Amino acid sequence: MRSRLWPAITIIRESRAIVQRLFVYGTLMAATDTPMARWLAPRLGLCRNATVAGRLIAVPARSGFYPALLPASGIRRVYGVVCEATLAPQDWRKLDLYEGGEYRRVPVIVLSGGIWLRAQTYRWAAPVPPAACNIAGGDFRQWLGENQQPAYTGG
Repeated sequence: MRSRLWPAITIIRESRAIVQRLFVYGTLMAATDTPMARWLAPRLGLCRNATVAGRLIAVPARSGFYPALLPASGIRRVYGVVCEATLAPQDWRKLDLYEGGEYRRVPVIVLSGGIWLRAQTYRWAAPVPPAACNIAGGDFRQWLGENQQPAYTGG
């Protein structure tokens, strides 16, 4: 049995899973092929290219770079995908733990195919590290390729 709460959330009562739109722009994207992206992939339904207002920085870590979404004024956009995510409460907790205390899961409005949609995403909530690099174009995957850098894989 399904009940519509608002356009971004559907509760499936039998499994206690929540279908919610999730905007991802970095190591959770399937294209980065990180361990966490591989864990998340079977829990995602339809994914579409999308953008959200903001700017990106690349934060260096031992095993590669990870992006951080920051608020930005003006017309700056961050590129990623918005997906229909079927996640149980424990799955959301796992994602929250993966993102750590540096990020907060927040509601956002994304633009996909000319349509504005509500979604959840992870926004940077910590001070910007001094070694962070600006991602001027707002596209983490493109930045990794242009700079020949690996995506963060954990550890």
